[in-house]
Amino acid sequence: MKNDKQIKAALVFALIIFGAVILLLTAACWGIINLSGFINYLENGPVVLRILIGIGFLLLFACVAYLIIKTASFGKATSRGEMNLLAQNTDGSTFISSEAISTMVQRLLRRNRQIRQAACNVTPVADGVTIDIRLTVLSGGDYAQLCSDIQREVKHEVEQATGIPVKNVSVSIVKTIEQNGEQAPVEKRVK
Repeated sequence: MKNDKQIKAALVFALIIFGAVILLLTAACWGIINLSGFINYLENGPVVLRILIGIGFLLLFACVAYLIIKTASFGKATSRGEMNLLAQNTDGSTFISSEAISTMVQRLLRRNRQIRQAACNVTPVADGVTIDIRLTVLSGGDYAQLCSDIQREVKHEVEQATGIPVKNVSVSIVKTIEQNGEQAPVEKRVK
């Protein structure tokens, strides 16, 4: 199964080929002899073929513009704010995405047996990151202690693994679940 990037690349390639074929077919109708013949053809040729020439040029222009934009952003996150500096030395800089940090936090949260579901959002801030965690937990137990433990563990683990300072870890318990699966909504936020 192809990923999204391969599908987009194949689509752009197909559009370029399609645009080139349209241009070649219409060029074959008037012959590639000189530019003035082409301009004369655009002014006086059949309407359908002039429309096809326009479509061909439009497709080629769109594909080239898309390729230029994608080439300029190659190797970068979708926005600069999604990347966090890991290290910078004479050999260059190393970055980690907010998504990678979020995945690290998710793995850490899965270790806790009281947590049933977790969502994590990592936001880059000046000189570090903030982490917002939303949890579904088993009912009962000390929620304040659970949140405190999670804050401490997440902060320690992320800072140890990445070297990026964690400025804030917000934990929200958005839902509690009984052992038998019944849900009891609860909102508890600890900072």
